[in-house]
Amino acid sequence: MLLAFDTATDTAGVAIYDANGLRAEANWFAGRGHSTQLLPMAQQLLSNLDLTPAELTGVAVSVGPGSWSGIRVGMSSAKGLALAHDLPLLGISSLETLAYPHQRIGRSVVAVIKLGRDRYAMAEFRLRRAWTRIGQERNVSRDELLVAIPELALVCGDVDPRLALAINEARGAGVVIPSPAVGLRRAGFVAELAWNRLQAGERDDLTSLEPSYLGAAVKEPTK
Repeated sequence: MLLAFDTATDTAGVAIYDANGLRAEANWFAGRGHSTQLLPMAQQLLSNLDLTPAELTGVAVSVGPGSWSGIRVGMSSAKGLALAHDLPLLGISSLETLAYPHQRIGRSVVAVIKLGRDRYAMAEFRLRRAWTRIGQERNVSRDELLVAIPELALVCGDVDPRLALAINEARGAGVVIPSPAVGLRRAGFVAELAWNRLQAGERDDLTSLEPSYLGAAVKEPTK
């Protein structure tokens, strides 16, 4: 039984997964409330299934890219739970989580997360013999993003109406942008990706697993 956290942006998620598949899931707009909302929601889902943390066999967490403060909450919660119950910890990219459910569309999938100041995290994925990321996750400007999107692609993630219009004008009708509900980043996919890794015998090192910000972390102001 695996518990997954996703706090990479202002949308938060918790999911529970086992050999039978997705058992419970919640995704919601948390804003800046990750630190007060995440663990109570996890406890609620466990309670709904009559489970306790002692019955878990793994913990997964979205490592970003995304919000510095949000990722920090998810990472600290997942690491604390893994340490307290001696559980395998698995980190999952928030960009792969976005792209994963669209892998069989038959074209490139470009996942996008807004980083602020007109910057975006992006990565391209494609189903070849296996589901593969093409190149590296990147921190790009809006104009760089528009150029990087292939002419035949699905673009998912933080695509507001303004950006969607710019993408369609720049890249043409060959680019598909799913509706907000279809393009939602879901904790259930964090859990499924992590479960597959866990079944393959993989786990991440508790101490060395670090967030992926694709940029400088926010610094506390000096006094």
